[in-house]
Parts: sequence; structure tokens; C-alpha cells
Amino acid sequence: MKRLIVFLLLAATSMLVLPEAVHAQLPYRTFYYDSNLSTWLRIQAVYTPVHTNTARLSEPADLHVGADDKVYIADKGAGKIVVLDNEGALLGTMGGEEGISQLSAPEGLFVTPDHQVYVADSGNQRIAVFGADGTFLREYKKPDSPLLGQEHFVPTKLVVDRRGVMYVNLNSSYQGLVRINQDGEFMGYFGANKAKQTVISWLKRALLNKEQMAKELANLPSPITNVALDRDGMIFTMTAGDFGKGAIRKLNAGGVDSFKNKTLIAGHGIVDAAMDANGFIYNIDMDRASINVYDQNAEALFSFGFIDNETQQYGVLGFPTAIGVDSKFNLWVSDSRTGTVHKFIRTGFGSDVLNALALYMEGKYEQSKPYWEKVYARNDMYNGVFQGLGKVFLHEEDHGEALSFLKVAFDTKSYSKAFWQIRLEWIQEHFILLIAGIIGVIALLRVIPILIRKLLERYPPSQRLKGWLSVPGQLWHVMLHPYEGFYRLKEKRMAPGVILSVLALTLILKLVSLYYTGFLFHPVELSLINYYGSLGLFVLPWVTWVIANYLVCSVKDGEGRFGEVIQGSTYALAPYLFFSIPILILSNVVTLDERVIVDALSVIMYIWMGVMMLVMTQVIHNFDFLETIKNTAITIFTIGLIWLFVFIVFGLSYNLYDFFYQLYKEVMLYV
Repeated sequence: MKRLIVFLLLAATSMLVLPEAVHAQLPYRTFYYDSNLSTWLRIQAVYTPVHTNTARLSEPADLHVGADDKVYIADKGAGKIVVLDNEGALLGTMGGEEGISQLSAPEGLFVTPDHQVYVADSGNQRIAVFGADGTFLREYKKPDSPLLGQEHFVPTKLVVDRRGVMYVNLNSSYQGLVRINQDGEFMGYFGANKAKQTVISWLKRALLNKEQMAKELANLPSPITNVALDRDGMIFTMTAGDFGKGAIRKLNAGGVDSFKNKTLIAGHGIVDAAMDANGFIYNIDMDRASINVYDQNAEALFSFGFIDNETQQYGVLGFPTAIGVDSKFNLWVSDSRTGTVHKFIRTGFGSDVLNALALYMEGKYEQSKPYWEKVYARNDMYNGVFQGLGKVFLHEEDHGEALSFLKVAFDTKSYSKAFWQIRLEWIQEHFILLIAGIIGVIALLRVIPILIRKLLERYPPSQRLKGWLSVPGQLWHVMLHPYEGFYRLKEKRMAPGVILSVLALTLILKLVSLYYTGFLFHPVELSLINYYGSLGLFVLPWVTWVIANYLVCSVKDGEGRFGEVIQGSTYALAPYLFFSIPILILSNVVTLDERVIVDALSVIMYIWMGVMMLVMTQVIHNFDFLETIKNTAITIFTIGLIWLFVFIVFGLSYNLYDFFYQLYKEVMLYV
């Protein structure tokens, strides 16, 4: 027994010394942006951090990846330019200990294709230029130009174009980038942001005189945060704030923004941006606390990474200051909080999806297809792969496959093109059948009423059934002749069952339209339809109209009774009953290029309903036309008050319920 116990103890001890299984997990999550849902959804990693043997830096302020894939860092704290190889190993530094080559708090740099390093030497208020070997070549001080005026020449960021012209961003300058040629001459300002016009500034200009306006603070544009240059020589400026509006601007030689000051998703706290060889844009956003990837049109694609000022975890950024991308699509991020440079490499999934996107956007559809298929095999929940493959199938004229993939992707524009081709092919194959069907429908519409009339003459219905059968004709008559129709309704009270049946039929048609309207006009996932909410939003306006109309018109000496208002408002829904079915059918037949037909019918239907509500108010309450217009406006205002009152009561009731519920939980906790 003792030997058994000793054996078990030794076995347990040996188990303790065995190595634990280690599960690698990224310290951040990756998301992709679904433009159809306008939201970020989680996905597997696109980029992952890798370990580098980077030397400890003092305060890295800027970073640039050269054409040779060397990484250049402006170390503001050390007053040096640090050069790393593509593995992050230290190759050397630039900037002397004294003399003209000495740097003071450099905040920006740019490396030309011939490996000359331009440094925004902020502390010395100049631009210093070094050769590839670190030799000091020349410097540029503030240009001698009256146009610069009293502006302090404190360069923070810069780029240099193919002609050697420098585009320099000055500290807190709102006039844009300063252009300086190779001779150090001032060539003007470039790419300034526009001043934001607010309601207050507009009112000031409208109400104040010149003397008063002169005392007001000028409405200045936001200063540029950073600047970058892409492979085509286009200049990109970055500006933080304004909720991402104009966060990245792509400027041509004339200063025209090809992005048209668009609002960038995840661009409110933008720090820097870089462009790769395929035109994809990468930015760091402090507000979202992530690195974000965009396509060539600045449409959001992916978001990953995490920013934590207290970080001590590898792969988590502390205070990122700049981003760069090398020829292998690796991302380099300088971090002044940790004094390091982070390197992120693409995952297999990231390479496949970004290669697929790059090839497709260049029009190389056949070449992009294998990459899309790899992405589909890795993740069939990624919405972008359905859109990509759907467009590839569309290009290959496989319209059936394209239709199924594009529907999943909710890409209505491309879906419409595929649907148009399928419809055209069907019409060409079944043209005679189509014509025969149209003729048959027209014949049935003419024959059926005659048959029904003869049937009723032969088998006379009861008085009650006759009343029910007359309802469709009454609705049609009221719709075409509203004044005469509502006068007849006022003299004749309809049975409550008829009113309820008309309302029920209206709700049924609304419910049918939610589920059977064509995809192009209702691109939603059917399983996610909240039919209670949709029906509620359809019913509530009508109910509040009835209540408000009766209350307002009663106060204004209207003659209509509450039952008459309900009856008239029910029959005013006649256009919806007669137009809904043609609209529903057409929505499943026409394409986006022909949607004007459906939209026009919908507009006519709702205008017709509005006119009928107006006529009903005039006839039922015996108002003249001007009184009707005035009382209808008051009715609409009353509807708003009713909704506001209900909202306030609901909010207060919920707060009261929540108070007692929390009190109950507190009591039960200590019982």
C-alpha cells in the first residue's frame, strides 16, 4: 500500500513539471466594415504583429519606409534619424553631435527614391537633407518671401515630389502646406482645408456690421495633421476632427481633392496614413484606437489593433505617431509611449482578400477569382467575398450564380445588372408565351366582371352579402370621385365589420409587401424583419390622425362624429389597396434603371391618399376649403404633440419601473 502511495505521489509530481500547452491569441480583434449594414463585424485577423529586434528609441515622432524597404525613424527625443533594416535591426543613425548636421527635436522625415533623407528639423526651424550614407548635404531655412509674413517656420511633416519640390506642413498653420523648390524658393501655399461654416457664423455675417465683424475671431480652417505621398505622386493630407469629414484628402497638382472632402469611417482622431503599391490606404485613428485599412476610394475595409496608453503587451500600441508600409505589404508603426517600432505582417486570409480586391479593382477579374475562392474557403461569413465573387460571375456572364452571390452581399447595383440580363434572356425565350399571358390577363379582367354580374343575376345574393360585395365598388368610386363618394358615406353608415375588413385587408397587403417586395426595392434579410414594428409604424400614423382630426375639428365646430371620421379615414386608404398590388408585382419585374416607374406609382399613391384625407375632412366636417387646409395643418401639429406626450409618458414609466426593479434587486440581495 505504501509503495502504491509513493508511486502515485511521484506520478503527480512528474505531471506538474510537464510543460503547459500554450495557446497563441492576438491581443486585439479584427473587424471588417459592412457598408450595406453600416457597421463593423468581427472577422479573423488580417494583420498580425511579429517580433523585431528594434533598438530602444527615445521619442519616435515619424516613420518612413524607403524604396529599399529600410525603415527610417525620426527620434525626436534623441535628435537622431534611426535607420533599421526590414527585420527591425539597427543599421545606423543620421545627425551629428554638433555643428550643422546636428538635429534638434525632428518631427518628420521623407526618403526620396534615390535615398536622400529630408528631415523636418523642428527645433532648428529648418529642413535638413542627408545622403544615403548619412552625410549632411544641405539645409533649407525659411524662404525669403513677403507672402510668408510673420509666420513661424517650424516644419513638422513633409513630402518631396519627383521634381524635388517640398510640401512642408508647419506647426499649427491653417494656410495649408508650404511649397518650396530645390533652390529654397517659396512657391505658394497648397491644399489648405476649408473653414467650417456654422449656423452661428452665418448669423453673425447676416446681423453684424463691418466694425462688429472685425472684432470677432476669424473662422479659421483646421490645420493639417500630417501629409503623405503615394506611388503616383498624389499628395494626401490628414486632418483630425470633424467626425472624419475630410480626414484624408487626395490632392492632385492643382490642389483638387479627388475624394471630394468625403467623411472617412474611423477618421475623427487620425494621426497618419500610408499607401501601399496597390493603392490601399492605412491609417491610425486615436479615436477608434485602431489601425484601419481602406480601398483606393477611401472606403473602409478592415480595422484591427488596439491602443492602450498603459500597455506593456507586445502588439498593443501605446501612443502611435506614424505608420508606413513596405514593398511586402508589412506595416510599421512608431510608438512614442513604448519607444519602439511595431511590425505587422499580413495573414494568409489578409493576403488573399487584399490581393483579390486589388486585382478586381484593376479590372483583372479572372485573376482575382482564385483569391476570392480561397477567401470563401477560409470564411464563408465574410460579406465582401459574396460581392467579389458575384461581380466576377457577372463579368463571366454567369448571371444565375452572380444573382445568388450578389443577393447575399446586398449589392443591389450589381444585382440589377445580372437581373436585367436574366430577364432579357427569359423574354427572348418566352416572348410568345409572355404576349399570350398579357392578352389572357386583359381578357380575364374584362370577362370576369361580366361573369360575376351574370352569376349574381342568376343567383341573387342576400341583402347582407350584397352589402359586402358592394364594398370594392364603393372604394373604387370614393377613390375616383372623392367628394361625391364621401358625401354618400356621410349619409350611409357602414357596418363595423366592413370597416374592420378594409383595415384588415390593408394590414395584410402591408405585411405581404414586407416579405414579397422585390429585392431591389427592399434589400433586407427576411428573417430579420420586425413585422410588429413595421406594422406599428404603419398603423400608428393612421390612428393618431383619426384621434387628432376628430379632436381638432370638434373644437373648430366640425360636424363629423368620431365614427364618421373612422369610416372616412378608412375609405381614404383606397389608393393603397388598389396601388399596392401593381407596385408589388412591378418591384419584382423592373431593374434599378426602371425604378422610376415604381417610385412614381408610390409617390402618386401617397399623394392620392393625402388628398383623400383632405377631402374627407372637408366633407365630413362641412368646412370650406381654407378652413380645411388650416385645420389639417393643426391636426398634423396635434399628431406631433400626441407622439411627444406618449414618448414622455413611456420614458417616465420605464424610469419608474426601473427604479422599483433596482430597489427590489437590492432588497433581495440582502434578504
